[in-house]
This record gives sequence, C-alpha cells and structure tokens, in this order.
Amino acid sequence: MDAAGPSPEQRLNEYRRALDDEDAGLGELPADTGEHVGESPDGLVTVTVARGRVTAVALRVAPAEVAAPELGRHLATATNAALAAARAVAPTAEDPMPDLNALIGKLAEIGERSSRFLGQVGTAMDQVIAKVGPRTGMHGDPSPAGVDALFSEATAVLRAARDTLGGLAGAQVTGSGADEDHDVWVRVGTDGTVSKVELSAAVPELSARQFTDRARQALDAALADWTAQRRAQPPDASTVDFGRLSGRAEALRTQSFEQLRGYTARMKSIMGSIGEP
Repeated sequence: MDAAGPSPEQRLNEYRRALDDEDAGLGELPADTGEHVGESPDGLVTVTVARGRVTAVALRVAPAEVAAPELGRHLATATNAALAAARAVAPTAEDPMPDLNALIGKLAEIGERSSRFLGQVGTAMDQVIAKVGPRTGMHGDPSPAGVDALFSEATAVLRAARDTLGGLAGAQVTGSGADEDHDVWVRVGTDGTVSKVELSAAVPELSARQFTDRARQALDAALADWTAQRRAQPPDASTVDFGRLSGRAEALRTQSFEQLRGYTARMKSIMGSIGEP
C-alpha cells in the first residue's frame, strides 16, 4: 500500500471528474413533487406536507413508548422541517417572511469561508503549476477572481430586499387546532411554525395509527387557522417595486452562473494544458 496517497496523475483525474460533474449540474433546481417530508431526530416521527396541508403523519413506535412531552416535541420538529422544505421550494403569499438579517449574516460568513477556501485552492494549484509546469506544460491562472465581489453584491441584494420588503411581513397572528376527539392540541406561532403541541392523558392508550390520524387532524386545523388569519389581513404591497428587486436578483443569478462557469473553464483549461510527459 502506498502511504504517500494518490499520485499527481490520479489527483488531476479526480479534479477533472469533479469539474465535469459540477458543470453538468450547473443551474439545475430540485423538482417540486408536491409532497415535502420532515423528520424528527432518529426518524421517530415523519410528517408530510402537500399544497399547504398536512397529509400524513407516521410514528415509528407506539405512543405509550414515548413520554408525552417528548412525543409532542418530535411532532413539532418533524412538522416544521416539512414546512421549511415546502416553503423553500413552493412558497405561497401567506408564508412568513424569511429572517433576512440572519441570511445576511450567514451569507457574510459563507462568503468569507468560500473566499478563503478558493484562495487556498488557487495557491495550491499555483504551487502544482510551478512544480510540474516545466515538465508537463501545465499553465494557467487558477485564482478565483470575482468571488469577493460576487458575495458583496449578493449581500447588497439581500439588504435591498430587507429594506424593500420590511413592510410585507404580514399580520403577526397565531393559529390553533385540535383533532375531533381533542387528544392532540397544536399551536402555530407568528412565524408560521408549530410552537407547541399538547397531548391528552388518553394518548398512551392509542395505537400508532390512531395517534397519527389525530395528530394529522390537529396539525392541519392549526395551520388552516393560521393561514386563514394571514389571508384576512394581507400586507400592503403598493409601495414595493418588485420589478426593480426582481431585476437585481436576476442580474445576480446571471452573474453567479457566469462567474462559476468562468472559474470552471479556467480550471479545465489548466487541466487541458497538460501535455504528454
């Protein structure tokens, strides 16, 4: 076994395959199947959301095997995960506004890490070119030009969205609902996520199927109540220039693809410059 690891040729082949895979999938978006699934830790509870409704709840064990407070937390966690997945792919007018301040902070963090990582990649490639270039003909510029500017523009677009859409948060309402037997009570907070689940003393006597049916009813009722209240108090969109904001976002998307394709092309060019040893 070679303790030194892969040879330079093997590493270059791995780089080529990675670049080809990245380029092939560029610009593809996940398909919206209409159903979005969320799970609690260890997959104890699974919740399916479709078109704004809770369509299924699954429980891996009998209700009696889990303490009621813990079972309620698992149900809330799985539901919120399913709602997040649905709202990311197919948002609706009633959905809560994302926390743009948090997104701005996260984007700045990602931009810093990405810039640092790509800088390290460029430095490493420069070292490889300096070492093997005279022998193999390998040459080119591996520097990730434009990455910092790209993240800066993305942050600026997010700040513009925050300032523009600040008045579109919608009514800050809560929702609640229960199943027809009042064994499961659910509360939805102002952010549109399940904030509390309460279970009756009869729940441990239920079968998994009975519990999941009651949980589905309660979750669906609470979300329907929250959505109805949001619709009854729509935000005022008359002062928002959606066209300008959309145009700026589209320009950023185009710039992102062009920058990534340009960097990918440069890396492929470097790989392609290698001649026969």
